[in-house]
Amino acid sequence: MANPFLDLKHGDQTGLAAGSRFTPAGHLWSQREIDALILAAAARRPLLVRGEAGSGKSQIARAAAQLLNAGEPLVEVIHPRFEALDLLYRFDAVARLADAQAGKLERRQREKYVQKGALWQAFEQARAGQAPVLLIDEIDKADADIPNALLDVLGNRSFSVPHLGGRIVQAADGQPPLIVITTNEERELPPAFVRRCVVLNLNPPDGGTGFTDWLVERSRVHQHLRIAETSGDGSSDVRRRAADQVWADRQVAARNGFAKPGLAEYIDLLTALHELTGTIEDPEALASEQIQWLDRLSAYALVKNPEQDQGRKPAAPRDSGETGA
Repeated sequence: MANPFLDLKHGDQTGLAAGSRFTPAGHLWSQREIDALILAAAARRPLLVRGEAGSGKSQIARAAAQLLNAGEPLVEVIHPRFEALDLLYRFDAVARLADAQAGKLERRQREKYVQKGALWQAFEQARAGQAPVLLIDEIDKADADIPNALLDVLGNRSFSVPHLGGRIVQAADGQPPLIVITTNEERELPPAFVRRCVVLNLNPPDGGTGFTDWLVERSRVHQHLRIAETSGDGSSDVRRRAADQVWADRQVAARNGFAKPGLAEYIDLLTALHELTGTIEDPEALASEQIQWLDRLSAYALVKNPEQDQGRKPAAPRDSGETGA
């Protein structure tokens, strides 16, 4: 099977329609993302995407699924009580016990107590000739036993189900599902697990100008958002003004050891501006109204730590020579 990501180029855009789990969005491909996906598909290894929260890690799986005509990716969001077997299957012991007590338990019905997990579903779809994408989101929320338990499953691309008499569930012999795993680095992952993955480090630029340019560039891919464009004197550049405010709040958060706002919060802000000004047709009036809302509301999107002051004056124009801290 030809590598599905070879035709991608840096700067390509993929529009992402709303789905059962997702809102409309757009993805701007970087060369690093493309190369990492090419390697993951060619090596038939999971892609581990590392980076701060809200930097667009999960969206890579969604954009990859769109390119593969796979529909929405299968998604498993990890939480502290998540168990290793949950990715493979879930056994409803309570329902089985109730049926046994009611005299309804039949051997041939045992499958009804086994719910297929996301990895099982991905293996089945791949065997049916599809090109599924599985997103395992925030694996760092789990104990070390979950990535460790995945080592053998991902290495052999198969697992057994004891509740079904040891049935073997196996990926297709050809192209297995594309598995994208994200981590916010809240907990160190086992080295053996990391070695089994292709790894993409996805963090935004450090410098002020580079960071705000990065935000603005990615916001333009979200073509469903109507944001006022730059006027002659540059005073109406709402995207840039919002990006400058994110950078300012990000610096304060970093100095004080707080979680830093980033791309996710920036897109939330622009989405709110779009929603609040959707009936305004005149471009100048649109820009004026969006700037007023931005200055009024931005603190509640960007300042989320109780020790950080949410009071502020409108963002001052950024010095083009500013660099990151």
